[in-house]
Amino acid sequence: MNKPVSVFIIEDSALMRRELIRIIDSDPGCRVVGSAVDGEAGLKKIQPLDPDVVTLDINLPGMDGLTCLQHIMLTAPRPCVLISAYTANDSVETFEALELGAIDFVQKPSGEISRDIGKVAEVICMKIKAAARANLATIRPHAPQKQVAKPSAWPHSEDVPIAAVVIGVSAGGPRTLMQIIPFLPSEIGIPIIIAQHMPPKFTTSFANRLNQHSVTYVKEAEDNEPILNNVVYVAPGGFNLTMTREHGGIYSRLTTPPEGQIVTPSVEVMLGSAIDVFGKKTVGVILTGMGNDGLNGMRRLFDIGGETIAESKETAVIYGMPKEVIDKKVARRVVGSDGMAEAILASAKKILKDC
Repeated sequence: MNKPVSVFIIEDSALMRRELIRIIDSDPGCRVVGSAVDGEAGLKKIQPLDPDVVTLDINLPGMDGLTCLQHIMLTAPRPCVLISAYTANDSVETFEALELGAIDFVQKPSGEISRDIGKVAEVICMKIKAAARANLATIRPHAPQKQVAKPSAWPHSEDVPIAAVVIGVSAGGPRTLMQIIPFLPSEIGIPIIIAQHMPPKFTTSFANRLNQHSVTYVKEAEDNEPILNNVVYVAPGGFNLTMTREHGGIYSRLTTPPEGQIVTPSVEVMLGSAIDVFGKKTVGVILTGMGNDGLNGMRRLFDIGGETIAESKETAVIYGMPKEVIDKKVARRVVGSDGMAEAILASAKKILKDC
């Protein structure tokens, strides 16, 4: 029997600590080994208790969550999962934390004191167990590209897209995408659509953050908008994104996930939709994450001769989703995150050249 994942909790609310302990200990794959009410107390306990994973809030008294995270990654590096509320400020700090080395985050359902935290109990335990499998060598603090000025004229094209890049990514995705999208040129020639498993609202902030650091135009996808070349679309949290060909163009469609779908947006749904529209002129890319979301779509794309790319084990924060694609031998190329922008661009150029 596998040893349960040991967890240390840093949370200032007594109610939240009690509920988190109850939730985590109720999963046979996890056990809480200690907790602290603030960052200073937590740092003193982490090294002697040596937990597999640390959960922490962004908003802590005294030493804030970001500072605490920096100390953890410097003095006792280990996977950290944020459990935080949503505000505009929280969302900015969440992405800063992911760049500092946090693996993933869970949104408290109703603010800092969420008496209904049980709504996300399954997600909390799932993300803790996924984080425990993270490659520590990949989660060094990462400084994003400097904010960039966009071209004076947005280089989109009125031409209907003839191909698309679809990127599927989960835990570890925000920091990985920050190592890829900012390194793409402003004129890729085709659209890029990203399915990043992320809660609602956070995808808006994430798309804006990517846009600030990229010469490529990045936006959160909207329902029934035309999909344009030279634009990166981030599927909004809480919805599945599909594409349809109509009215002489390609349009997005947002639908509510069916009951029982744990992770959204679904890579499988989005990739399958892209193949329906673009066929083998789809470029499928699977990056870091737990599980196998997107595997069937990648197999289908490989079988019809499309471009399929998976992130290598060496750079994947969590080598789950790409491993499934690689092990099933449906990845035409295996590339590290540091070479992924170049690989995506090469695949796009190959498709455009062959058209």
